[in-house]
Amino acid sequence: MFTVSFPGLNIGPFVINDSFSVFGWFDLRFYSTIIALGMVLAVLYAFWRFKENGLKLDTVLDYAVWLIPIGIVGARLYYVIFDMMKNPDNYLGEGFWKFCYNVIAVWEGGLAIYGGVILGGLTIMVIALIKKTNPLKIIDIAVPSVMFAQCIGRWGNFFNFEAFGEATTGIFRMCMVDYDKESAFARFSHREYVSAITAGGFDPTSTDVGVHPTFLYESLWNLLGVIIMIVTLIITTKILKVSKERRIEGFFFSFYMIWYGSARMIIETLRTDSLYLGPFRVSVLVAIITLVIGVLLMAFLVTRNILQRKKNIDIWTMFKSFIKKKFSKKNSQEVKEENGTNN
Repeated sequence: MFTVSFPGLNIGPFVINDSFSVFGWFDLRFYSTIIALGMVLAVLYAFWRFKENGLKLDTVLDYAVWLIPIGIVGARLYYVIFDMMKNPDNYLGEGFWKFCYNVIAVWEGGLAIYGGVILGGLTIMVIALIKKTNPLKIIDIAVPSVMFAQCIGRWGNFFNFEAFGEATTGIFRMCMVDYDKESAFARFSHREYVSAITAGGFDPTSTDVGVHPTFLYESLWNLLGVIIMIVTLIITTKILKVSKERRIEGFFFSFYMIWYGSARMIIETLRTDSLYLGPFRVSVLVAIITLVIGVLLMAFLVTRNILQRKKNIDIWTMFKSFIKKKFSKKNSQEVKEENGTNN
């Protein structure tokens, strides 16, 4: 239990807990509950989008059954791997099976969104190929759901009092007015908070200084991204009546990589709990790579769409034909050389 305020916004102080009681029978953590809520709402949105695209609703469940658990494991695996690089002493001598336990032990805390997104995206692509469906079409449908789930899930960090940034006196600063440090979670969070403040030379008891609520920045940015995608979808399908054949499949996928990558690249530099690869923040490196790939993919998709509509040229088909011819020529040459050798 801790007391939080946002004095720059004249909000609080108010008391929050990291868990709540269910009819007095057992306690649930807000963190896991909020993440689960985000997943449920994401699936419901996917139901709507799949139906609009003429796909069977059972298909959503086919993807969700694999995507959700694999995404969670991916988020945990990403965290464990880079946390092991950062704190090798915590893992030495534990053995392979202990490592496997850490990967699935999501209840012990430590999930990295990028790991879930990467492994989840690969899962969608594999299932789509098995079902002989265009992966970009499925990913485009899933992307707003994923970003919306991230938007909600970030509030789990708030109830865990984590994913905050360095000290600041800015208008959005988050201040901890009072703190119950009885639990191990509370003690750890309190130390992190005080370290973030005192590292900047500030008094941790002063409400004139707080920490960057980076979870809030990312949540609001994701929400804005979802709104932009939904508005774009409504304008193109309901107002402009753009046919399915003229839509740019993969556009939302590339937009997501650009939108999220550009924000995460900046927000991550404010955080005090980043994972590192040597001297570099892992999420900053991944964000830069994501941003570059997103820009290149969008440029390719838009160029392809323009050429296909104006000159009936499909550069992707041309590229595949070129590769196919190259390989066929190479194979035929190898056969000739082999026959020559045998003769």
